Amino acid sequence: MTEIDNSLLEKFFEPARQQHIDDEGFTEKVMRQLPDRAMCLSHWWTFFCAVLGIVLFFVFEGWQPLLVSVIKMVYTFSWSDIHPIPCFMTLGVITCLALLELVHRMERMQV
Repeated sequence: MTEIDNSLLEKFFEPARQQHIDDEGFTEKVMRQLPDRAMCLSHWWTFFCAVLGIVLFFVFEGWQPLLVSVIKMVYTFSWSDIHPIPCFMTLGVITCLALLELVHRMERMQV
């Protein structure tokens, strides 16, 4: 939206913003709790998924297929020598990282 649109919207909603409905502080309590808790849970979930991905990467020795695939691609340049399993594992790791980045960007857009 443009600056003019924002200005017009602010002028339109100004009377509603000044109106106060007495609800004994209920609205303020709800608004204080929701964003903080949602963001906290979201940050913990992102942290948990990242740690789980790193742990699984090392538990299943994900660096070996990655390293083997890169070495084979660099030295042989023969696609027939590359095994599909390491390539799919690498694709899985990249997909997990992309999903984590997507979740992180969606969190930033909601703030």
